[in-house]
Amino acid sequence: MPEQSTSPQVQKHQPYIFTFLLDEGLCVRQHSPELTAVIGMGETLIEDSNVCPSLFSLIPQLQPYKNAILHNCVVEKRPFLAQNISLTPQFVVDVHIEPAPNQPDHLLGVLIRQETAVSPHPQLSTLEKQNRTLQLLNRASQALTATLETREVLEKLLQVAIEIIHAEGSSVWLWDEESPEQLVCRAAFHQVRTPPILNNKLRKGQGIAGWAAETGQSAIVNSVSDDPRFYPEIDRRNEFSTRSLLAIPLRLREKTLGVLEVVNKITGNFTEEDLSVAETLAASAAIAIDNARLVEALQAQTRDLQNQNDELDAFAHTVAHDLQNPLSLITGFANILEQDLANLEAEEVERILQFISRNVQKMSNIIQELLLLSSVRKMDVELKPLEMMGLVSSALARLQPLIDEHGAEVSFPDSWPVALGHAPWVEEVWENYISNAIKYGGRPPIVELGGEDLPDGRVLFWVKDNGEGVSPELQKTLFTPFTRLSEIRVTGYGLGLSIVHRIIEKLGGNVAVESEPGKGSKFCFILPGVAEEGRPD
Repeated sequence: MPEQSTSPQVQKHQPYIFTFLLDEGLCVRQHSPELTAVIGMGETLIEDSNVCPSLFSLIPQLQPYKNAILHNCVVEKRPFLAQNISLTPQFVVDVHIEPAPNQPDHLLGVLIRQETAVSPHPQLSTLEKQNRTLQLLNRASQALTATLETREVLEKLLQVAIEIIHAEGSSVWLWDEESPEQLVCRAAFHQVRTPPILNNKLRKGQGIAGWAAETGQSAIVNSVSDDPRFYPEIDRRNEFSTRSLLAIPLRLREKTLGVLEVVNKITGNFTEEDLSVAETLAASAAIAIDNARLVEALQAQTRDLQNQNDELDAFAHTVAHDLQNPLSLITGFANILEQDLANLEAEEVERILQFISRNVQKMSNIIQELLLLSSVRKMDVELKPLEMMGLVSSALARLQPLIDEHGAEVSFPDSWPVALGHAPWVEEVWENYISNAIKYGGRPPIVELGGEDLPDGRVLFWVKDNGEGVSPELQKTLFTPFTRLSEIRVTGYGLGLSIVHRIIEKLGGNVAVESEPGKGSKFCFILPGVAEEGRPD
């Protein structure tokens, strides 16, 4: 008689992950067939909106989370996560809902089944648990490699980390590009509320995250209050309470990119198995982050190359148009002098020579403007407090012949608010604005200069004229980027205001114009402000 096997019978495999598709009204449009047996959805695809079942009619346990789902997924376009939702005593799930990739106005939902009963066969129970973890890690790996944007990679990493490990929250700290000895929090996720720790910083070696980044070692801390490495200031600053945490370096090719932190295990303590899972996630995430950064760098280089090509086209167009006209006039009058000089009166010859001289100066100004425009793009300058009275006085001195020619009246205050900038560039801005106010102002031109501190700490400067004003249609094209001047020709203003726009943008500010036909114009520029102690004498 054959011996009876005492090994446990292998039961039919049941999936651990179930997916469904929602519209933004939270109606179920599609779901995996296996979910039918669990919550009785019926057909796997629902086309008729009149009979489309609500998510909450099928999973009423999610009703308290309705506002959070709508706010996260529909308004802010970010994920929602709820853990330990009991559909039945034997079926407990984590619920993950996020905007559906490549399907506008739809949401992708995922139910992740948890283990709820202890198997009478420990080996089978362990295998089932490992199978569940492998399924979740596989899904996580697919999610991390499905995007090439660093922000999305970080968000997905944090979501899957707390889903698999069953923790309250997680965060990613990366080395600060501007201060390489500091870690900065680049992403954070919490199943109830995301603490406002974004952009918080840690010094190298500071806190458990700083220690992990410096040493390249992982840490399990189940009571942070007993660990001298813990840095409680982050909790105090963000009104958060950390009880326990995992800290895992994000390492790639012997280089540490940053640290993944998982905080506050929901049930029990963090285990070596949790650490192993987190390290597996961190390894995949480090590769995904590096790939995303490489793609973003390539995209930035492509954009820069396209901008340079556009600029070359614009330069060619400016040379062809703005320089062609005065050059043609110079050539014409030079021919007259060459062919008929003996028959011209001395007064007429002098008039022609003056005309040639003015057009040569005009061409020289255009070339200088082109060179300035090019230098602004290429140069990186340090912003310093500006002595604005000196810059205005210098600009007015350079414009004195134009002021005398038009009989212009220019007024300005005795003192100026202090802003940050690069003095030679800001002087060019003043000269451009003032010259336009004189040339296109009233007769005689009355020009008013001024400045004031804004409530947000920036500083507003302006040049006001008494001219005919600028129509709303023309205002839209005044600060046309240089690369589009070939598309839009702005009579008298184009190249100069394009330079102003580029300078102020490079200095971290912005430009504007206020004008009504018949009431003059007010051309403005805004620069970063400085603290009182940073002002020059």
